[in-house]
Amino acid sequence: MQLGTFGAILKFASELEEATSNFYDGAAKKLSPDLQKTFCEFANASKKNKQVLERTKRMEMQEMILEAITGIDSDNYKFDATISSEEKENVKKAIEIESKTKKFYEDSMEKLGFLPNVKRTLAKLAAEKQERIKRLQSL
Repeated sequence: MQLGTFGAILKFASELEEATSNFYDGAAKKLSPDLQKTFCEFANASKKNKQVLERTKRMEMQEMILEAITGIDSDNYKFDATISSEEKENVKKAIEIESKTKKFYEDSMEKLGFLPNVKRTLAKLAAEKQERIKRLQSL
């Protein structure tokens, strides 16, 4: 589905963070204590990210330009958040989830560059996703 407005992009971003948080919460229950701690940390961070996105949407909605946005298709960023019984498989899925959400933030950043505060927020979230990917790859 094409995300053609500022509101649609930030709503989808919030949904991605919620799905990410749910994955980490569910998967943490099936992991060793070390990984469990990391996954719980990531779940909490995604919950905070969702709040940041919702606050950003509220704050910028009045100032945004009603400009059509093209080139952001939600189907390109969807991921399988099914929790596996295998620890390695959950780590692999976590890397995929973080990679897809990072790509979404980077692509959205380009399209919403006319809103500097939004662009900064998305850049920060993309950088956080990159850090998560590095941590997950080192596990």
